[in-house]
Amino acid sequence: MEENIKKNKQIFGVEISTLLIICYIGAFLGFIVENLFRLVRIGVFDDRHQLLPFLCAYGIGVFILFVVFGTPTKMRFFKYKILPKDTKINKILRVVLYFVILFVVILIGEMSVGLLFEKAFGIKAWNYLNIPLHITRYTSIPTTTAFTLGIIILMECVFPVAVKMINKIHSKVRFYIALILGIFIIADYLILLITGAVTGSFPNYWSISIK
Repeated sequence: MEENIKKNKQIFGVEISTLLIICYIGAFLGFIVENLFRLVRIGVFDDRHQLLPFLCAYGIGVFILFVVFGTPTKMRFFKYKILPKDTKINKILRVVLYFVILFVVILIGEMSVGLLFEKAFGIKAWNYLNIPLHITRYTSIPTTTAFTLGIIILMECVFPVAVKMINKIHSKVRFYIALILGIFIIADYLILLITGAVTGSFPNYWSISIK
């Protein structure tokens, strides 16, 4: 990975500040998607235990996904392109492989994080038990499928456009946005973890219930 961080501060052709801002957007979209899902399912829209509307895990996921696999039709493994010839069938196969890998990672990742919170803090952070085909209380086939499809669409269609749009912002402005917003998001997430470790429950700042 280090050899792909060039003098102009790029990772696989995308400037680091731009990539970080996109990750923050992913964290914000994660906050919105989770809340919309909860609003439909249980009629609740809340803070997701954080002060800011950014769920750190989604941002980290976008960063790792891009660095390791790139985008679906141009899928690679770090710097090694999967199925190097750019034929239509190869692009389709890359998308299928991308889907399978992402599906497995989300399924295992969501379950692992949920179980980790339960074991480490004694907190049952979320509950999918009333969803068909759930696996433990922390993941399910329908939600994992929906997340996977949504991420593939975002990485293939939205990510390249977002890169071009954010690159239009002056480089110094991008740098300070990435730095300052990143500090606030990390601090917010640390507050969540520390509060959970000390009190045995995650903080709740606000909640809107629609019966």
